Amino acid sequence: MVAVLYPERVSGVVSLGIPFLLPGPSSVRTDLMSEGFYCNRWKETGRAEADFGRFDIKTVVRSIYILFSGKEPPTAKENQEIMDLVDPSTPLPPWFSEEDLAVYASLYEKSGFRYPLQVPYRTFYIDCGISTDPKVLAPTLLIMGEKDYALGFPVWQTT
Repeated sequence: MVAVLYPERVSGVVSLGIPFLLPGPSSVRTDLMSEGFYCNRWKETGRAEADFGRFDIKTVVRSIYILFSGKEPPTAKENQEIMDLVDPSTPLPPWFSEEDLAVYASLYEKSGFRYPLQVPYRTFYIDCGISTDPKVLAPTLLIMGEKDYALGFPVWQTT
């Protein structure tokens, strides 16, 4: 957003995993995603907190890294929550050690999950008040893996 609103202040942009989308109700097509899709579940205030609250912080962090290292985005069934999708016997991804997990868990024990749920899952749908067709004019590098399941999200297939 800084690159759109203040282009004179930005000499370049690096985006990891997701191209620029203007925040607002029409930018993310949640109507194209199932009700159980993690983005739809986590945008509901209190739902993820209740789901996460059933477990200790370290278990939640472990589960999230396991879920998001899979081949498909986490999608729950009707009577299921996102954390229910994790088989507790599943090992951590090979690139994420038990030491990494301990550090991340200790940080989330201090901060909680409120901010990570606010941005992007809850604030992304709020109209930011820009009515023009915004463009990032600065040189931009998008880093995204060819197997990244975000490429299969409906929002990328309709724009």
